[in-house]
Formats: sequence, structure tokens, C-alpha cells
Amino acid sequence: MSQNVVTVPPGADYFTIERSFAAPRTLVWRCYTQPQHLARFWGPRDARTSATVDLRVGGLWRTVWTYDSGQTYGYSSVYLELIEPERIHYRDAPGDWTGGLDGLPPAELVSTITLTERDAQTVVLAHVRAASIALRDETVARGFAGMVGVGNDRLSDYLETLAQKGAV
Repeated sequence: MSQNVVTVPPGADYFTIERSFAAPRTLVWRCYTQPQHLARFWGPRDARTSATVDLRVGGLWRTVWTYDSGQTYGYSSVYLELIEPERIHYRDAPGDWTGGLDGLPPAELVSTITLTERDAQTVVLAHVRAASIALRDETVARGFAGMVGVGNDRLSDYLETLAQKGAV
């Protein structure tokens, strides 16, 4: 199994997480942009994930995790740029945001997911830029990269399931 490579440059306001997947880039793109796929891997293993996606610049991507206890956690992101099947650029948004770019408060985290084909693999590079070095350090300390790693493990398993079903 491929491993997550997390890079946290000293003194920078960003970090990166890289992972290779044994799947075509177009399939990995669909997994990141279609809610029925996102719900299968985005988030912790001990929660049920639901996702809604308005796949356009200014469109809203909303994810909600529901735990067996009934507790929920959700967050919203707004797409800033979409280049299929290469790049997904997005930022955080208030939980009650309905979409669009006008009037958004300053972003805390701006992320870019880049998909590159290399040696019959799809390399996914998540570049996460924080509003400050202190926020970047806090985000890393809270385990953000570890949570992405869990999602990547789940995505790897899911892609294998899709391959077995012939969805590649």
C-alpha cells in the first residue's frame, strides 16, 4: 500500500500531503467530485459521511459526518478553480454559506488537490495553505494530516473495490 508523505516546511504557511493510487486519474477525479464517491472515503472510519457537491467555480461542497452517538460534524468549502481531471482548488466557507464567491469572509484554509499520472498510478498532492504560520501549525497539531491519511487509506480501499466491480 502506498504511504502518505506529509511535508511541513519550517516557517511556511502551508503543508502538503502526497499519496499514489493504483487507479486512472479520471476515476480518482470522479471520486473527489461526485458525492456518492466522496461519501465512501472522505472522513473518519467511525462515521457515516454525506456529501453535496455543486461542481462549478463558486459552487459549494458540503460534507457532514454522523457518528453512532448521533453527533454530527460538518463543514463547507467553495470551489475556486476546477480543471478536470487535474486540479481542484477550494477554500473553507461558513457552515451556512449557500455558494458564490462574493462576500466570503477571509479564508482560514485554502486547498489545492492536484492529480498527476505517473507510472500507471495517480499521484494526489494536497497543498493546504493557512492564513498564518500559527494556524498552519495548529492545524497540523490537531491531526489534519492524519485525518487526510485515513481518508486516503479509505480511498485506496474504495478504488480497489471499484476495480473489482470493473468501474475502472
